[in-house]
Amino acid sequence: MRAFLTAAAAVSALTFSAPFGAYAQDVDGSVEDGLIEVEAADRPDEIIVTARQREEAARDVPFALTVLGGDALELRRVDDTFSLFRQAPGLSLTSFDDGRFAYFQLRGIGPLTQAIGPDDGSVVTYVDGVPQPVFASEFAYLDLERVEVLRGPQGTLFGRNSQGGAINVTTRAPSDEFEGKVRLEGGEQGYGLAETSLSGPLAGDRVKGRLSFRASTVDGFVDNIAPIGGDLGDRTSYSGRGVIVLDPATEDGFRVTLSANVDYQRSNPFYYVSRGAPEPAVELDPINEVERTAWGTSIKVEKPLGFADFTSITAVNGFNNNQVTDDTDGLIYGTLFGQTPADFLAPDSFSDWDEQETRFFQEFRLSNVTESDVAWAAGLVYFRSDLDVQLDNRSSFSPILNGDRDAEQIINSYAAYGEATAPIFDPRLKGTLGFRYTRDEKSLDATFAGVGFPGSVDFFEEDSQANFDLFTGRAALNFEASENVNLYATVGRGAKSGGFPRLTLNAAFGAASPNYAESTSWTYEAGIKTRFLDGRANVDVNGFYNDVEDEQLFVLDFIAFQFVPVNLDTRSFGVEAQGDFAVSRNLSVSGGLAWTDGEIREGDAFSGAVPGNPIPNVAEISTTATVDYQGDAISWAGEEFSPFATLTHQYVSERAADVADSFDLDAYHNVDFRIGLAFGNIDVFAFARNLLNEEQEINGTLFGPGVEASALGRPRIVGGGLTGRF
Repeated sequence: MRAFLTAAAAVSALTFSAPFGAYAQDVDGSVEDGLIEVEAADRPDEIIVTARQREEAARDVPFALTVLGGDALELRRVDDTFSLFRQAPGLSLTSFDDGRFAYFQLRGIGPLTQAIGPDDGSVVTYVDGVPQPVFASEFAYLDLERVEVLRGPQGTLFGRNSQGGAINVTTRAPSDEFEGKVRLEGGEQGYGLAETSLSGPLAGDRVKGRLSFRASTVDGFVDNIAPIGGDLGDRTSYSGRGVIVLDPATEDGFRVTLSANVDYQRSNPFYYVSRGAPEPAVELDPINEVERTAWGTSIKVEKPLGFADFTSITAVNGFNNNQVTDDTDGLIYGTLFGQTPADFLAPDSFSDWDEQETRFFQEFRLSNVTESDVAWAAGLVYFRSDLDVQLDNRSSFSPILNGDRDAEQIINSYAAYGEATAPIFDPRLKGTLGFRYTRDEKSLDATFAGVGFPGSVDFFEEDSQANFDLFTGRAALNFEASENVNLYATVGRGAKSGGFPRLTLNAAFGAASPNYAESTSWTYEAGIKTRFLDGRANVDVNGFYNDVEDEQLFVLDFIAFQFVPVNLDTRSFGVEAQGDFAVSRNLSVSGGLAWTDGEIREGDAFSGAVPGNPIPNVAEISTTATVDYQGDAISWAGEEFSPFATLTHQYVSERAADVADSFDLDAYHNVDFRIGLAFGNIDVFAFARNLLNEEQEINGTLFGPGVEASALGRPRIVGGGLTGRF
């Protein structure tokens, strides 16, 4: 069964192109020689994206991207960061399902261990043009219009640290007429979800609004065998978004969009479980508890100026995180130190975190009108982050895990950019050239107060500064070989800022934590984007090569017993293919495949890295496949109903757990399924997530010789639900 699913995913990935959800699904025609003749008026629409800060066809963009439109997001239940990862081959995710800590790698570019600082991410998530905090990038995908996974360096237009790529999220705009939706689901493991949205005019056609809300809950699935008991892995979430669009009664196109959002999660995560145990279990006292609230508000002003369009985005966002964790799981540390698990159950061994980040973002952009032969954009950006972390540590055996820390890190960033696309000799051949300069100024002001533990100092204070000058850009060619075939080649310069860890790691020993260096890269990509079978099928295929200098991680020097920054060169190359085929007006198949070969290029004694070791958590093979069926209306007993079904599959091959290649995380399959009936504006359905009930290792770590641990995905959930529209 698993071999069949893997083969099916690969075949569909290599045969079909770009996600079907971005197309209209009304394809009519007749069968002739086994194919469908499609009327011109019923051909699928072009996929329109904003991957270069303007609306254009996806096939005109000279780099690879995966697009999920609103219909695909709903059919495949892409509700959050984790479910997006299920839909994008080549995208790696490190997540502990605690709402606080998640980051992506794309094509092998990304942090080699956990994200260290408040901007130590190589794949930045943007929501309506606003960058989201790294330490709150795991949030609900609520009421979305489109998600674009942009592959390759995006620093020219999307800004700082988008070295590996960017996630461009566009929310639904208010509608011209009143509409609403309600979605209710329930299932195993205490799973429940309630979601609603309302949209429409508020004051004639000049003021429109949209309001969305979601609440969800799910029980834990990892047994805590400590005397206090319980299951870990449970989560309760609430999210909401409000949007108001002001379109004054003027003829100059002036438009203002006001938005606000909040995302709250409360969870009891387990973080890591010991590998090889018969059942996932931990032994923790106290249990891990996390409360995280992410929030944001923005004002977008758009004004045509005749020669160009002016856009201003002003945003304030951030997060609050409060958590208590037991840092010494008895099942792991008992094995590590050759003691019984009960030896690590002292409830006074814990970490108590209180983190807040407030961010300000301002962008001014000028871009040309859509009808122009030369497309260009230029802008200025200012960004500020103020992160304050208070951490109280207690431990019975480690000086590092004792003491009270208070650290404030401030980042001021200034940037200027420009990019232009113009015909070269022939209207079918277009060249793109872009450049961005970013200046980052960072400071860390931190204190440490000891608690009398042997080996640690009584007090330490650190005041450090570091500045970074980053240069990013790209040059590309796009050739329209025919109406349905585009060829492209791109060279991109990527960069990720250096900085400080979010708190001073070596303060217990009276030593400052050195800053880590910036990372730079060159990416080379060439590909083909095609449409055929009268527009009913698409195939995109590309190859890429990444050369990365100074990818970042912090490791513990067991001789000096201090954390030191390590910057390692890496390289990765591979082939990606994605496709879509509208078999008929009722049935579509889509999928994608990524083959990635990534390796570390230099050795390091502290981390155990050896030249030739694979890049951690980067699968050599990853695939996705989706079959979507939307049936015709059937009459029965005087009523009409339409059947529908969606089956999605993800495969992820083995991956190295760390830079030392200590062990491999197991390959896994994930199958999700939804089937139901549509009665007018009401859908009733049953669903299954992780249908095969596989134990899925998402990431892992080595605690010591032979002591391996991994973070796990959730087991199978079967349930039902309904969606109503009005």
